[in-house]
Amino acid sequence: MATPEGGDARIGRTGVSGFMSRERPNLTPELQRRLILTYETVAMFGPGASADFTNVHACLPENALVIYWPEVAWGLDAASDLNMTKGSVLRSTLQAYNPTREPVWTGLYYDATASNWTITFQKPVDWQGRHLFTPSLDVSLNDLIANVVDGAPDGTYDMILSRDGKLVAYPKGLHGLPEDAGQINVAQTGNPALSSVYRRLQQRDPDFADQANVEFDPALDAYVASTRIAGPGWWLVTVHPKAQVEARALRSAGSVLILIAVLFGAFILTAIIVLRTSVSKPIRKLTQASHYVADGHYGSVAGSDHDLPVRRDDEIGTLARSFRRMADKIENMRTGLERTVAERTMQLELANQQLLDQSRKDSLTGALNRRAFDQDLRQGMLDASEGTCIVLALFDVDFFKPYNDHYGHVAGDRALEKVVAQIGAALPGASIYRYGGEEIAAIVPCSATDGAQGAVEAAVRAVAGIAIPHAKSPTGKLTVSAGAMKIPEDVADSEQDRRAVLEAVDKALYAAKDAGRNRSEWLS
Repeated sequence: MATPEGGDARIGRTGVSGFMSRERPNLTPELQRRLILTYETVAMFGPGASADFTNVHACLPENALVIYWPEVAWGLDAASDLNMTKGSVLRSTLQAYNPTREPVWTGLYYDATASNWTITFQKPVDWQGRHLFTPSLDVSLNDLIANVVDGAPDGTYDMILSRDGKLVAYPKGLHGLPEDAGQINVAQTGNPALSSVYRRLQQRDPDFADQANVEFDPALDAYVASTRIAGPGWWLVTVHPKAQVEARALRSAGSVLILIAVLFGAFILTAIIVLRTSVSKPIRKLTQASHYVADGHYGSVAGSDHDLPVRRDDEIGTLARSFRRMADKIENMRTGLERTVAERTMQLELANQQLLDQSRKDSLTGALNRRAFDQDLRQGMLDASEGTCIVLALFDVDFFKPYNDHYGHVAGDRALEKVVAQIGAALPGASIYRYGGEEIAAIVPCSATDGAQGAVEAAVRAVAGIAIPHAKSPTGKLTVSAGAMKIPEDVADSEQDRRAVLEAVDKALYAAKDAGRNRSEWLS
């Protein structure tokens, strides 16, 4: 397959890939037309706009995306169960969260599919009051975030703050944050230094707010340099401890004295050598190279940019060769340090993601745990209140205590693993949780209530179908009972409503048990 130079063979000729989540409405003819028009629009305008941005893409409120990104097959790499409407990026374009339909800069967030720290500029497009799609541009901030978060060994550190008091980046400040958020309020950090810096930025004269500024902060005993970043309107702030500035000033004064002494000696030497031979040009080259070294341009000196007189056999040639070797060693050390820091940062990000995944999993069954259930149920109720069909089901293993007493806890654990596997296979697209002990919960996105009801009944039959022997059960095999209901659209985001939904489903579960077990009851 022909691809753009540097592209991914999976993306195709145009560099465009697409994604539609399992969690979406029915694929109606109207939605199909919008998907095709979105694809054609991105394919047409993407190559022209992506030169200045990481990529060009367009999102649909039905949990779909078309993207022009020749280097990354984003639409193919995205997780099949990814629900973009749960993230802050797509959510900020929905009519419920952006009623004025204004273009927005998102906050900083981590794109897990492309492993990229990103901000997005997007403009929702409506027609006759209906949200059709949202064209968007991504800007990668991987390098900026890495530089800010690394900090400096001499006590100097950088930070990025938003105008509304959000902490975008801060030394050691991103590693504990969830990667789908990336920002916290300055007030939430409990750090008086951050609060002091933010108050000073707020008190700046509006006429000079976008100009670079340096002030001494007595509360921090440090000099604070700040400037506004165009676009998202963030402040980039650098804090220099007073003691460090004074130490640098003393070192600079000493370096100036040393440089004066060296230059004076060089002047005397030049005056003597000029009487014997013409060396003014090599001396000028060495002087120019020394300024580049002082400014940190080691690579320029280590290369051949300055045409140093390294082939001369006299003292000047020896000095030029030593000078170039010194610059070359420093440049290699700097490059190696940057590479090491980048590798360590990537390893830490991967470790943080693994810890986050592990914190949501039940170690025995591999299902999601109670903590993940509480989080996802709240989101499911929010989706239901916006018109999405969401079903909550509870499964309970029948006569499980007698099973454990008769066969032992090890056999009980293996049986639970098989039960969870059967329920998950019978409910594709659902999130399966170990709710507690032998109780299994499922949050099922659905297109129709009757289809979800049939799926729950199929899950009950699937468990009975594997025929795990159970001598203490009237059926002679291990079975489950289930209670389920469609979460009503009039629920509120409150603990009281969540408890009411759980109690209703639990009531349906016990109705199934009272009716003889190995069956499901549906609460209308």
